[in-house]
Amino acid sequence: MLDWVESLRSLFTNEIDCYKRLLELEGKKRAAIHSADGKSLESHVKESYHIMVEASELERIRMKAIEDVYEKEKFTKEESSITLTSFLNQMDRDSNFKLKTFALELKKVVADLKDAIITNDKLLRTRKDFLQTTVDSLQELSREKVYTSHKQPTRRGQGQKGAIILNATA
Repeated sequence: MLDWVESLRSLFTNEIDCYKRLLELEGKKRAAIHSADGKSLESHVKESYHIMVEASELERIRMKAIEDVYEKEKFTKEESSITLTSFLNQMDRDSNFKLKTFALELKKVVADLKDAIITNDKLLRTRKDFLQTTVDSLQELSREKVYTSHKQPTRRGQGQKGAIILNATA
């Protein structure tokens, strides 16, 4: 029994490390969003994608290993699909406590990662809304009628440009 416990501990450790790298990248993405560094953000998004593929594969391997343990140790399946929680609940107390700390750490890291992704999504939407409002204002100002020294109304863009100051650091 000890061999599969150690194998699962190793899988948990690799998966936790993978999600921690993703969490670190979410922090870098947040910094890139704040500094409006599109190139850096794009680079972090690509790197995140590759790590997410790796995490998905690790999760698949972990669940396959758990299914193998069910067959090897002849655990009874209470549900049609095996979940991590049901697996940990069916294990004997000794091995349960060896793996439960890893499972709890994995759940915590994934929850933190989810929060970071939601925060970054909100930041991106806010920045996008700000830029869209600025573009809309510029378009509206370009259609506004202005009077010239000839006392004939003209449209902005036919000789006059509106002065707009943008706060690029907002």
